[in-house]
Amino acid sequence: MKKFFVFAAALLVSVAAFSQETNKDENGKTIWGPYETNSFFDNTFINLGGGVNTAMKSLKNPKTWGNFGIAAQADFGKWFTPDWGARIGYRGIANDIKDFANVANKFHFGKADLLWNFSNAVAGYKELRVWDIVPFVGGGLLATNQGNSMNLEYGAEGGIINNFRLGNRVDLNLELGTILGRGAAYNVGAGRVILFPYATLGLGFNLGKTNWTRKATTVAAYTAAVAAAEAAANAAKANVDAALAAKNAAEANAKSLADENAKLRKELEDAIGQAADYDVLFDEPIYAFFKIGSAKLSNAEKKHIEYAVKNIISRGDKVKLNIFGDADKGTGSKRTNEKLSQKRADAVYKLLTAELGLDPSRFEVVRGKFDGVDDLTPAELNRCVVITK
Repeated sequence: MKKFFVFAAALLVSVAAFSQETNKDENGKTIWGPYETNSFFDNTFINLGGGVNTAMKSLKNPKTWGNFGIAAQADFGKWFTPDWGARIGYRGIANDIKDFANVANKFHFGKADLLWNFSNAVAGYKELRVWDIVPFVGGGLLATNQGNSMNLEYGAEGGIINNFRLGNRVDLNLELGTILGRGAAYNVGAGRVILFPYATLGLGFNLGKTNWTRKATTVAAYTAAVAAAEAAANAAKANVDAALAAKNAAEANAKSLADENAKLRKELEDAIGQAADYDVLFDEPIYAFFKIGSAKLSNAEKKHIEYAVKNIISRGDKVKLNIFGDADKGTGSKRTNEKLSQKRADAVYKLLTAELGLDPSRFEVVRGKFDGVDDLTPAELNRCVVITK
């Protein structure tokens, strides 16, 4: 019974000591979020170790506990997420069980385990955490040898791994667990259960990529003010005010749209008055703006382009035009911005040709910068399509 309490106390100390681990940002909040899927050989590991084990037939009767024997272990595994992983491995060599003259009895256990990183699940993923607590459960085939007799039985196991980070590629693992099988494994009664508690210490070697990359998250609100607040908590109040002003400008009401159309009409009339050659109308780019994360043209922007087609583009039918799609470099990943830029350019091209009936040969769709642009201020003006000569 004393040996049982030794194992139980070791498990409890492992869990209780985890309270020293934290994973907080600069504001004291736990870091959460999805992570990118890794390749097949990333976050894989090999564990090799050794220690002691024993065998027992009854928790209530300490006389059925054997003496400690040699325990060996070898595992190969993979983490599929920072929280969940799996491994296959071996436990065994020898133990002493009473009722058989206290002689060493060989046993071998081939098994597969499901791993749960308690530390990452409770406190968030932390790449440089020194101590991870990893409970596990599993099952496999138990082969026991008593004298010249070999028995095969199904077995199960469970326990806790104390994973200590020594470096990027090497860990120290203290594993405490027990294997469970039918009593028939040592001919002590098919209806009974026999346990093999063990404690091992070994080294883990990490293969492939050893960390996790958090997926890019979409800004929750449309406003540049919120985006600025998320990106830099210490941004000046003047920058926040400017971002809010940009939001109000981007969401202009019908009156502001009418004012803009009047201004464009005046500029067009001035341009026509200055030169009879309509080619001069194309010296300034035509813009169409989009909401964050969207490639759908608003009704206001459609009207904007329709006006430009009627009063500018249709007047110079020999002028060739480029359609550039762009995204805001400050939000979204490079891959997301690349796809979004293409979709925005395609949407404008479709409006000009399929819906407004212009000759497709006049236009060439060109993607913007792969990772987005930051040419215009405020930032939301970079979420656009630009039509140029």
